Amino acid sequence: MVEAFRAHPSQLTEIRARIRELATQSGLSEDRIDDLVLAVSEACANAIVHSGSDQIGLVWRELDGRIEIQVEDAGIFRRRVPMPEVDGVGGHGIPLMMALVDEIAIREGTARRPGTRVRLVVNQRSAASTGSGAPFPT
Repeated sequence: MVEAFRAHPSQLTEIRARIRELATQSGLSEDRIDDLVLAVSEACANAIVHSGSDQIGLVWRELDGRIEIQVEDAGIFRRRVPMPEVDGVGGHGIPLMMALVDEIAIREGTARRPGTRVRLVVNQRSAASTGSGAPFPT
């Protein structure tokens, strides 16, 4: 599945609903679905807020017991040190996504090659809703 959405906060509800629908059809547990929806929503919100793109693209693939979602924009990835006193609360998106999925990869858009791509992967057979796919110790 490949879909494009307008890069505007009002689209996040539609994106979340679409990801939830696809994840449900894939047989993920409710906990894994919630994690995946949140991670994709965060990646999309980052693209909307930081990329300057008019559109964001979503690519959904199911391969060998894994679900791979790519969030793509036409922007330039800007590394920066968070400054809460200037920026306010924020800067936790990437660590949050890392905690929610089994794998994450970011291809940073540059001035020479614009377009940031965030690839999120979840294993369909993961035992529990943790970033490692392993249950919490008891």
